[in-house]
Amino acid sequence: MHIALAARDTFLADGSTSATVERICEAVGIAPRTFHRYFPVKEDVVMPLFREFGRLSIETLRDAAPDSDTVEVLVAAFSTEVPRRGRMEIDRRFMAMMISDPQYRLRWLDWGQDLIASITEFLAARFDLGDDPFTRELPAQLVVQACRHAYVHWVQHGDFAALQSALRSAMQMIVGTLACPGV
Repeated sequence: MHIALAARDTFLADGSTSATVERICEAVGIAPRTFHRYFPVKEDVVMPLFREFGRLSIETLRDAAPDSDTVEVLVAAFSTEVPRRGRMEIDRRFMAMMISDPQYRLRWLDWGQDLIASITEFLAARFDLGDDPFTRELPAQLVVQACRHAYVHWVQHGDFAALQSALRSAMQMIVGTLACPGV
């Protein structure tokens, strides 16, 4: 995580993702060989940051009481960490860089796929998702896509309350289409 944080800070200081592996290594005090042991390509250096956000999001879903409001749990899972950290403008600038650079955007899009199984598990505990793999996973895919869209909106407009409102609307739409068990 130390290397990922150093890369993030370097990117933010430069205002771009153009920093070399050598500069990132210098900031952390490691050799490029060590960097490449953990990150085959420079763009992979941000994955620990995305994974940590994902871990905290999934933890929120797993810790939710079975009778809790599904929409509010989903909104909290994907919007609590940024304000909790208290570095919203820094996080927004970092996300803007990730979204605007095609190689880093791919990492962000890949990261979302890692959450599908856990979101599906969360939803399946509350709704009848059926047995067909496509329709069982589709609501989780929609949750991830809604999160992506809301975060892009936040990056472009800078209003975190609007991100939470957009997430809530999207989650209501998604959850509203799901059948309760036994219905």
